[in-house]
Amino acid sequence: MNTGWFSGHFNRRLSSATVLRVRASIAAAVIAVVTSIAAAQTPTPADPLPRPETQVSAPAGYTIHQTVDLGGRIANTTGSGAMYDTLVNLQSGPRVLGETFEMRALSGKKNTLIDSLSAIGSGFGGDPNNFTKMDFSKGKIYEFSGLFRRDRQYFDYDLLGNPNIPGGQSIPIGPANAPTGSLAWPQVNESPVLFNTVRRMTDTSLTIFPLSKVTYRVEYSQNIFQGPSLSPSGYQFAKYDAILEEYQRNSTDDFTAGIDWKPLQDTKLTFEEEIDHYKADSYFTMAPGDFIVQEPDGTKAALNDYDSQTPYPTKSACNANSIGATPILSAPQTPGGLPVINPACAVVTSYLRSQPTRILYPTEIFRLQSSSIKNISMNGDLRYTNANMNLPNYYDSYQGLNGTTRSLTYTAIANAKREVVAADYGIVWQTMKTFSLSDQVDFSSAHQPGTATMTSVTTLATPATAGNETINYAGALTTTTAAAGAATIEGSGAVGVPLPGYFGQTFLTNNLTGTWDASSRATLSLTYRHENHTIAQGFPHNIPLAVGATSNGTVTIHEDGGIVNVALRPTANWNINGTVEVLYADNAFTPVSPRQTKHYRVHTMYRPRPWATISGAFNDLERHNNTNNNQNAIAAGDDPYEGPIDHVDHSRVVSLGAVLSPNEHYGLDFNYAYSDVYTATNICYDNGATSTLPGTASTNSSGAPNVCPGIFTRGSTTQLADWFARDFMDAPTQYGSVAVNLSPVKQIHSNLGYRISSVNGNQFFNDARAVNGSLDSTYQSPFVNLAWTIRPGLIWKAEYNFYGYGEGGPSGSQYCSTTTSTTSAVVPCASLPFPTGLTESPAGLTAPRNFHANNVTLAVHYEF
Repeated sequence: MNTGWFSGHFNRRLSSATVLRVRASIAAAVIAVVTSIAAAQTPTPADPLPRPETQVSAPAGYTIHQTVDLGGRIANTTGSGAMYDTLVNLQSGPRVLGETFEMRALSGKKNTLIDSLSAIGSGFGGDPNNFTKMDFSKGKIYEFSGLFRRDRQYFDYDLLGNPNIPGGQSIPIGPANAPTGSLAWPQVNESPVLFNTVRRMTDTSLTIFPLSKVTYRVEYSQNIFQGPSLSPSGYQFAKYDAILEEYQRNSTDDFTAGIDWKPLQDTKLTFEEEIDHYKADSYFTMAPGDFIVQEPDGTKAALNDYDSQTPYPTKSACNANSIGATPILSAPQTPGGLPVINPACAVVTSYLRSQPTRILYPTEIFRLQSSSIKNISMNGDLRYTNANMNLPNYYDSYQGLNGTTRSLTYTAIANAKREVVAADYGIVWQTMKTFSLSDQVDFSSAHQPGTATMTSVTTLATPATAGNETINYAGALTTTTAAAGAATIEGSGAVGVPLPGYFGQTFLTNNLTGTWDASSRATLSLTYRHENHTIAQGFPHNIPLAVGATSNGTVTIHEDGGIVNVALRPTANWNINGTVEVLYADNAFTPVSPRQTKHYRVHTMYRPRPWATISGAFNDLERHNNTNNNQNAIAAGDDPYEGPIDHVDHSRVVSLGAVLSPNEHYGLDFNYAYSDVYTATNICYDNGATSTLPGTASTNSSGAPNVCPGIFTRGSTTQLADWFARDFMDAPTQYGSVAVNLSPVKQIHSNLGYRISSVNGNQFFNDARAVNGSLDSTYQSPFVNLAWTIRPGLIWKAEYNFYGYGEGGPSGSQYCSTTTSTTSAVVPCASLPFPTGLTESPAGLTAPRNFHANNVTLAVHYEF
C-alpha cells in the first residue's frame, strides 16, 4: 500500500451508476402518470378498441400521445463469444425497443399543475444500454428533468496483459519416475483485466422561476458502478503473483444547489454549491480459475504464478524437510476431480484485500456572464474545493502455505486532503465593426498532501521442523506480530511509521486573440498562448528537483505558441475553416511528454445542390520530444547515458463524406476516413531470453547485438541487462460506410448499407511470443432495415445486421536470441524450434478472437 495509490483517487471523477431507490422514484412517477391516464382510457366491454389514428381520451384539459416499439432480437454467433460481447453484446430475447409519452395542457387551460409532461425510454429487456427520461414543467414556475441510464460494459480482449505462456507444458501426477498422469500448466485464455460491469446513472434537476430575475436550481445525481472483473495482483503475495477477481462497487452522490441573479439585461451572476461524495467498496479475492489443485482434505488451492513461462517449480516451491515420500501431485480422489497436491508445497487457499475509501468534495463556484457594456462581453468563474479522503481500514490477508507461513495479514489506515483554487476569465472587446480583441486567462492550483500508515503485520506459522512445515499441520501455530518500525510491503512505510506523500500542480494559461473580418467571405484570427505549469511531488516540494532525482521537488514547464485560424466562404454554399497551432515547451515531465506540438486542422462543407452535401476534414496532431531529458544527471554522473529518447507521436485523420437526397424515394450516404496513430520511442529493454524461451533481439548496423551502452546485470561485465531498440506502434486504419435509402412508395422505407474498419498496423515486439492482434484486423457490418406503415400509427419494422471480426496472418518479432550475453547469436525467430509470434497461430498463445454473427431485430411501432 502507498500514499500515491490512495491520493490518486482525488483525480478520479467517477461517472457510474445510480441508486435503485432514486431510479425507482422516477420510474414510479412515470408509471403513476401513465397508469392514471390509462385508467381514463380503458374501454368498457361494449366500447370498441380505438383505432391507432383515433384520439384516445385524456384527462380534462389535456391532450396526450403515446407510442411503443415492441419486438425482439435473434442473435447467432460463431467463433469467439467473448470478442462478440466486447464489440457488440446484443443478445436474443424480447425487447421494449422504444416508448414515448407526451401530455400537454390545451391552449387557454389555466390552473393546472403541469403544462407539459414527456417521457421516453429505450432498450429494456436485455440490451446492454437502456435509458428513461422524464421532463415536466409549469410555465414560468418550474422545470423538472429526470434521466436514468444503464449500460453494461463487457471487455475480454485476451491479448491485453496476457503473459503469452507456451502450451504443452505440464506437471506430472504420481511418482516423478513413473507418472500416472499430468496436470496441464494453464495458458491464460482470457484477459487478465477482463471486466463485466454495470453502470446505473440517475440525474435529476429542478429549476424554480426559470424566466425570472432570480432563478433557483437544485440538482442531484447518483451513479453506481459495480460488477466482477479480473486484475493481476500487482505485487507478489504468498510466493508468487496471481490473477485476482475484483468485485467493483463504487458510487458517487452529487448534490448541487445554485442561484442565478440577472441584475441587468444580458448580465447573470451565479453562485453554486456542489457536494460530491465518493464511496469505494471494491474488494479482491482469488479468481475462480486460479484453483487447479486441492489439498488432501478437499480444500481447493491455487498454485499462483499465473505469469510463469514454466510450470510450477516443485523443487523450490515445496519444503524439502516435510515433503516425505508423497508425490508432488497425486491422482484426484474422485473421477474428474482436481489432483491432490503435497501438503508441504506452497499454495494459496484464500485471499482477501479490501480498501473502503470515502471522499467528500465540497466546491463553491461563482460565475459571471455579461454583455451589458457596449462592445464588451465577458465571462468568468471562481472555484474553491477543500476535499477530504479517508481510508479507515486497509486489509490484505492470504491463507495457504509459503515456507512455514500459513497466514499473513497487513492492516493500514490512510487519509489525504485536496485543496484547489481555480479561476477563469475571458473578455471580448469589439474594437470596431470588423475587428475584435479577446483574452482568456485560466488559473488552477491544487495541493494534495496525504499520509498512509501500516498499522500491523501478523504472521501465523508452523514450526520450522521436519515433517511439520505443511498446510495440514494440526498443532498450535506461532503468531508473530511485527514490531514497530519493521519493514512491510514494498513501497509502503514501516509498521506504525506514517508515510507522508504530496502532489500538487499549478497552471496559469493566457490566450490573447485578435480577430479580423476581412470581408463578408473571410475571417482571420491570431492567438498567442503562454502557459506556466509547475508540478510538485514529495518532500520538499517547493524547490527544483535535484539532479538525478525523480521526486521531492518541483518541475516547471513554460510553453509558448501561436494559433492561426482562417474561415473562408468562397460562395454561399461553400465553407472552409482551417487552423494551424504551433507550441513549444522548454521542459517535459516525462520522456514521452511533448516538447514540440504542431496541430493542423481543416474542415470544409459544400452544398452544390439543396439536396447534396459534401464534407471533408483533415486533422494532424504531431508531438515530439527529441531531448534526452536527463542531461544534467548524466553530466553529474548520477545516471548512465540511455538517450536520446527521441519520442515522436502523431495522429492523422483524413475524412470525406457525402449525403445525396434528390427526392423522397431514394438517397445515398457515403463516408470514408483514413487515420494513422503512430508513436515511437528509443528504449532499453530486457528480452528475458533463455535456452528454451527465445527473446526479442535487435541488431546494430554491423549485425551485432544492439545493446544499451554500459548496462549490464549487477556484478557482471558480460551479461546484458538491457537491449536497445526503437519501440513503436503504428495503426493505419481505413473506415468506410455506404448506405442507400429507398422509399419506393409512401408506406415503405428501407436502408441498405455496409460498414467496414480495417487496420493494417505493426509494432515492436519486446516479447518474442507476442502477435499484432487487433493491430492487423478487419471489422465489418453490412446491414438492411425495413419499415412498413400498415396504417397510420401502426408500423412493422425489421432489421438485419451482420458483424464480422477477423485478425490477420502470422506476426511477431523478426529476430530472436536464446541468451542475453553480449556474444548472443541473433537468428530469425521463425528458424527456432520454440514458440514465437511468427510460428504460432495468428491469435497468439491464447484463445482465438475471430467471430461472425447474424443479428435480426423485429418490432412493431404502435401509436395511440
